[in-house]
Amino acid sequence: MAALSPRPQPPLPAIRYKDTQAKAEALVSEALGEYTPKAGLTMRANAVRLLVSMWYCHGSTKFPRGWVMPAMQAFLDLGLDCPNARVWRSYRSDIQDNPGQFLTTNGAPVDLIRQMELDLMGRN
Repeated sequence: MAALSPRPQPPLPAIRYKDTQAKAEALVSEALGEYTPKAGLTMRANAVRLLVSMWYCHGSTKFPRGWVMPAMQAFLDLGLDCPNARVWRSYRSDIQDNPGQFLTTNGAPVDLIRQMELDLMGRN
């Protein structure tokens, strides 16, 4: 009986964190151009403006890995009150689950939030 040759090992996946980080930075940069945070708004309103704008640019709330750091950096660069990383992720989760809860937030992009609600209803 002939000896079986060892099974070939599949290649290990490449770690592309730098690529995804660049994508996250580009997304935040693009989103800032759509609905720029404003100095007169609350931290919550500005965070919602950016997150909804990111959804609009990306088409999903499943943002590239590393999105929180460029979002925080953008707020710091603009001199705005900046939520911590946990709050950013919490807001994103809230927007994924129920974007309508932000319709009454002063300064929030109501038109995009309503579009998000329609998008979520279409997936059910």
